[in-house]
Order: sequence, then structure tokens, then C-alpha cells
Amino acid sequence: MPSIQARLMNKIASITVKSYKGSGAGFVRRFRLVTGASNLLAPIPKGLKFKKGELGGVPGEWLIPPNPKGALLYIHGGAFVAGHPPMYRPFCGALAKALGFSVFMADYRLAPENPFPVPLEDCIAAFEALVKDTPAGEPIFVAGDSAGGNLSLAVLQHAVKRKLPAQGGLLISPATDMRRLSPSIEGNDATDSMLSAHIIEHAANLYLCGADPADERASPLLGKLKGLPPLMVTASESECLLDDSVQLRDAVKQVGGEIELLTRPGMPHIWPTMNLALPEAKEDLAKIIRFFSPLLKSI
Repeated sequence: MPSIQARLMNKIASITVKSYKGSGAGFVRRFRLVTGASNLLAPIPKGLKFKKGELGGVPGEWLIPPNPKGALLYIHGGAFVAGHPPMYRPFCGALAKALGFSVFMADYRLAPENPFPVPLEDCIAAFEALVKDTPAGEPIFVAGDSAGGNLSLAVLQHAVKRKLPAQGGLLISPATDMRRLSPSIEGNDATDSMLSAHIIEHAANLYLCGADPADERASPLLGKLKGLPPLMVTASESECLLDDSVQLRDAVKQVGGEIELLTRPGMPHIWPTMNLALPEAKEDLAKIIRFFSPLLKSI
């Protein structure tokens, strides 16, 4: 059974996000207000150097541990239309400390003002700059949640295509298929505390702005999956995007890739990022670290 904290978070998400039934423009305003407010609850972690900066012309924030031994690009979620790096300081700070990595949280341009493929182009530019700036032999990871999980998977596919180094990926409740064909989008519409089929439709339309949802850059589930580095994926069993993760796991395994899917019942969308608030997130952060630790030793 979900913890009291998780049930409370579900209630908050239901009131602030899931309840929205209006237009796409109104959704953008609502979601930007909600994500902006959440920045106030995300302090800068102690024991890390914090600085604002840029990679490949893309602004963002750095969290740097003493004597870093690798790098991680974090791509935030927010339905492609909202979200900011400060929201993820506690989670990315925990990753930075546990892995000993410098973490760059990219503040890529958002739709609908900057629709597909602009957000992806920003994330690719940041990744390529990170590769250039990271000393040879040090591991590089890519991680992201929700819309950021979509962008992270597309960045990793770009890395494989261009033969750029990437040792692992973390995808938290990723939206992998902009065609919106996953059965759970409708099937879990009543149980997802944050998202709905209505909201996902708005997000896809605002991001694509008329582009083909079957374009593999927009729907990386349809792209090349063979050759990807080891992936860890998390998804709530109650959320609309569950099958985006299940289908990705099955497709990666079919081509012989390494992928681990972590699920929990009754969790809010992107729950592992809520490590300051949810005991389940604290437990699963340890599982994420255990998944990636062997990859550090194999470089």
C-alpha cells in the first residue's frame, strides 16, 4: 500500500494538475504555474558546488561533487511545455553525491513557443558539449523524467547513431510514443493522480505542432533500440504512461538490450524524483544507484 506521504502527493497532484479540463493554452498556463511554485520546495543540496552555466549554448544548472569522476545530463519533464531545473535539485543532488558525478540540468526551450524538434535539438547540443568537456574514460549518463524521459531516450539514440559515449540511461515515467497508442493512457485514466488522456493529448499536440507523431525523434520507441547502453526505467502501475515503459522494455529486450523496469502500485507520476517527500522514492533511489554502480566499474 502506498505510504501516507504518497497518498497525500496523489491528492495534491489531482487537485493542481489532473483536475484541468480546459484548452491547450490554459493547460500551459496552469502547468507553468504549478511547476514554478514547486521550485520553492527544492533547496540546493548541501555538500555540492552549485553554479549556473550552459552547455552547447543551452542554459542550465550544475551540481558538482568534490572530485567528480563522471557526468550526467538531466532532462526535466513538464509535458514539453513547463518545468525548470530547480525542481530537480534534490533528486539530481542525490544522484551527484551517490555516483560522484557532475550533473547538468538542462533548461531547454519549451513548446509551444519552441515546438518539436527544438527541445530535442537543445538536449542534443547539451549532450554533445558534455561529451566534449568530459575527460576521456569518464562515464557519461543521461537521465530524464516524463517528457524529459522521451528526450533522454532520443538523445541516447543520437549518441548510438553518432558513436558518442554514453554508458547508461535513466528514464522516469517516460513518454516514449507520441502517437498515444499505449492502452494504459485510457486504461489508467481514472487511476493516474496527475495525468489524464486529455492532458497527454494537449502535451503531444503542443509539442508536435503538426509534426508527424510517428517521427522516431518524437516517438523514440519507434527508433533504433539496438546498441543502446543499459537502461533503467520506472513507471507507476497506476499511471497513464505505464505502457510506454512496458512496451519500451519489451522492445529493448527483443533486440538483446539491457533494461530494467521498476514499477510500484499507487505511486504518483515521476515518484522517484520526490526523494525529499516520499519513503518509496528514497527506497527506489537506492535501487537506481545499485543499477548504475556496476557500470562505473566497467568503464
